[in-house]
Amino acid sequence: MSTTPFVTQPELTAIAIAYMQQPADYIADLVMPRVKAVGKREFKYQEYGLESYSRPDTRVGRKGVPNEVNWASSEKTAAIEDYGLEDPIPQDDIDQGARDGRNVTGESTEYIMGLLRLDRECRVASIVQDAGNYASANVKTLTAGQGVDNDNTDAESLIFDLLETPIVRPNVAVMSRLVWSKLSRNAKLVKAIKGSLGSAKVTPEEFTAHFELAALHIGPARVSRTPKGRAPSLERVWGPTIAFHYRDLAATEQRGVTWGVTVPYGTPVAGATPDGNIGLRGGVRVRAGESLKELVLAKDAGCLLRNVIAV
Repeated sequence: MSTTPFVTQPELTAIAIAYMQQPADYIADLVMPRVKAVGKREFKYQEYGLESYSRPDTRVGRKGVPNEVNWASSEKTAAIEDYGLEDPIPQDDIDQGARDGRNVTGESTEYIMGLLRLDRECRVASIVQDAGNYASANVKTLTAGQGVDNDNTDAESLIFDLLETPIVRPNVAVMSRLVWSKLSRNAKLVKAIKGSLGSAKVTPEEFTAHFELAALHIGPARVSRTPKGRAPSLERVWGPTIAFHYRDLAATEQRGVTWGVTVPYGTPVAGATPDGNIGLRGGVRVRAGESLKELVLAKDAGCLLRNVIAV
């Protein structure tokens, strides 16, 4: 393989950045929003707990000095992680693409960024559905047969009670497409929101309005986790859970209570390096990727409902 240093190319980097902005079936950027990029690979962030809501002493004596603000948070250190892939392209493919008016390296960049988005979706889904990322009192596990796919389950009361558990009331709901399909048709929830069972299901807009939420994020993504060499078998990225988070879009890794964020380092990059070992006539290796870190900042600002449907 060529030892030529990897050099980013503006036109491919532009494709990588543009592709990251396209709407798709991925909700990771909505669930753990990206904050302003940091300038160092190792950085400090603030983790908030219940002490963040201690009552401050704001009284000031006639000639006294006001007490200083205590952010009541713990300073932690995190390190940026790199995520990227390479695609070896024979020169014959590039030449044929040029004759057909196709930008083969650009298409490769888009393909790689699509795979990176899928990988990020899986990482964020794993973080969101991990009970360890919530205060223990904010996690509720339903017993078999008592999920929201059972019309005898009072889904409305279940959700309202859970929303009052965290230190701040969550304003965002996160669930899979399958969970939403079952929840939106729960008989008691339909009746509670619509007043009767005349309609088959509630809409996302009706759900968010009824529970006083700012957003409902539904994840439809699927992935194959079958080892290479075996027939792929697709499974849902988002499992049988419902998560509720308090999200403050003005918060950063340094200021403001919010359940979780993503801290980027720079922007996505892409480039192509010649490789004489690809095929008979050589070719290029297209590389694309991004650098970031997903962080849970306030475990007490979210809650998790598990085993919500039978699987």
